[in-house]
Amino acid sequence: MDIEFLLEQSEFFKGVSSKSKQAIAAICIRKTLHKNDMIFSEGENGHSLYLLASGNVRVFKSTLNGKETVIKVIGPGELFAEVVLFERDVYPASAEALANGVVYLLPKRQFYELLSDRDFRNDFIRMLMKKQRYLADQLHSLTSCDVEERFVRFLAEHYGTKDEYRILLTKKDVASAIGTIPETLSRLLNRMQREGKISLEGKIIKFKNGFWKNRGLS
Repeated sequence: MDIEFLLEQSEFFKGVSSKSKQAIAAICIRKTLHKNDMIFSEGENGHSLYLLASGNVRVFKSTLNGKETVIKVIGPGELFAEVVLFERDVYPASAEALANGVVYLLPKRQFYELLSDRDFRNDFIRMLMKKQRYLADQLHSLTSCDVEERFVRFLAEHYGTKDEYRILLTKKDVASAIGTIPETLSRLLNRMQREGKISLEGKIIKFKNGFWKNRGLS
């Protein structure tokens, strides 16, 4: 996807001036991703932030015993790893491509130079505030919504509302993204199938007609 088009279409960059978008596009470095590619690893030097153009990326942390916790599944149009600009010089988590795609690197040194411009800096602060609101909404969802509600919101957010989905993420990754465990997700899918809300065919999930309308998400 062309970087200018991506910046125009991304929800994250709505409200950002054309001048700021052009400045971002000018420093972007395009990189092709293949499934399971490691974009960066926890503890590595934080040399860049990233903008995903296509595919999906999981951002996760690992414990000493090897257990992984998914922090977020990144979708096209999202900026990530911006923490290295201000908080620390190393990546606090790891990022892995979940599918083939394209990502743009924004070198930290060049991004710092853009921040010296007051108008760009104000635009970037607005972007960060928008992401902060998103994360607050996610936290609210995890603490106040049941697993089914979190699951359907995850689908709507990452793939849109439609009657059929082909989910390429593993059950473990989907479960982590919605704050549960694979066994609970399996029980949820089986229950939704018994209740006639969905049908399952391998990695394909089909929703009954009117499901999204009844949820108010169509």
